[in-house]
Amino acid sequence: MECRKIGILGGTFDPIHNAHLLLGEAAREQFGLDRIIYIPNNLAHFINRTEITSGDIRYQMVKMAIADNPYFTCSRLEIDKPEGIYTYDTIQELKLMYPGDELYLILGGDSVIGLDTWYKAKELMQSCVILAAVRADDDLAALDKKQRELATRFGADIRLMTFNRIDISSTEIRQRVKTGRSVRYLMPEQCIEYMCIKGLYR
Repeated sequence: MECRKIGILGGTFDPIHNAHLLLGEAAREQFGLDRIIYIPNNLAHFINRTEITSGDIRYQMVKMAIADNPYFTCSRLEIDKPEGIYTYDTIQELKLMYPGDELYLILGGDSVIGLDTWYKAKELMQSCVILAAVRADDDLAALDKKQRELATRFGADIRLMTFNRIDISSTEIRQRVKTGRSVRYLMPEQCIEYMCIKGLYR
């Protein structure tokens, strides 16, 4: 069977917005990926879980947001782990689910700078290709230096991906909803309707 190229895009997605969708599409287009899997984080290791919306609700919004893109899918792999799960563990489970396929982990350039401090960093970098989304205001010299350093130390395959900065954030959306301002054109309409029905972020 032909090897597929599968992109992995994790995040809190609280809520998912148009910049998340554009990032997935940019990765798919630039690297010829066959599929993008959006994976809402559990974050049990890093944050008080009462501070984020439930995994079920975030997952439903991701499903709604990507429904019209045949190349996009989403997974409950992390949110169904009540004890939390590290990125390394997620990649290992995905390798079992997609044997023979090549996995591409999509990260922001700032995440790549600290990638060697992650849990089982060496094993993670040797398990998948890292796609680093580079924006115009990123420190390209620092990223290039880190890319070469991680390749030397860990054999990491890190590829820089052009991604124009989109000034949308989940934090901004939550704040706008809380203060009664519009979030139209910042996220898919069906997600906005779902937020209204559920009374989210008020």
